[in-house]
Amino acid sequence: MEDCVLISKRILPGERLADNVMEDTLEKFHRDGFALIPGVLTRDEIDALREATDRCFNDPVLAGTDYVSGRGDGFVLRHTLELDAVFVDMLIREPILSLAEAVVGEDCKFCGQNVIRNARGQAIDLWHVDDRVEFPLPDDVPRHDSRIRMPVQWFTIQMALTDIDTIEDGPTQFVPGSQYSGRDPNNQENPEFDGRGPVSAFCKAGDVYLQNNQCWHRGAPVTSDRMRYVFQSQYAAFWAYRRFSTYNHVPVPPTVLSRASERLRGVLGV
Repeated sequence: MEDCVLISKRILPGERLADNVMEDTLEKFHRDGFALIPGVLTRDEIDALREATDRCFNDPVLAGTDYVSGRGDGFVLRHTLELDAVFVDMLIREPILSLAEAVVGEDCKFCGQNVIRNARGQAIDLWHVDDRVEFPLPDDVPRHDSRIRMPVQWFTIQMALTDIDTIEDGPTQFVPGSQYSGRDPNNQENPEFDGRGPVSAFCKAGDVYLQNNQCWHRGAPVTSDRMRYVFQSQYAAFWAYRRFSTYNHVPVPPTVLSRASERLRGVLGV
């Protein structure tokens, strides 16, 4: 792959999925809101990503900064592209990139990346959609029509760096099809959509799963002694990236900002 020049030398170029596997994966993703692809990453790649993650979490310079967030000492590593080339290489690792292109378009763009390293008592364990409900429905409309594929503006590809094969290991959980609900989760204890409750994405280190950000999900609480590592990259449709990333970087002269009202500054995002 002449266009796939990797920087770190520790991540492989990888290969696209076979057409039938790609088609089946996309069908599951659009229907259920998530889809698992087993055995994508090698042991060496897993080790490289975990080593980089541990080094960053253990760096006293990063402690207490925007690079580390979450309860306790922090369990989410952010701004990873600045921290190690292995994270950068993962953006174009196959079949991850071609999956992203299949979901949000061949001109898709990076829109986020982080690593979750959580132990007992650390989890994003509230049921939620990411950011907000993008296609809300009024109370008298029960759901979006299942005959359509819900539009995907951006989404997450999660990569397990440890085995997460029991409920005690804190698997990501989903309510299948709930991206069609047009609503936030209807219950924090046992959410249900269209007669289906939560399912757990049990997986092995090296497995990859696609996650629709509008599908109700959470990380189940970790109750085992195994540290859970999940690496994730987000990709956006080009139009959304351009609209919300490029266009709002037009500089506003300081002479204007110095006279701007709070209302104007709020609209400008400064």
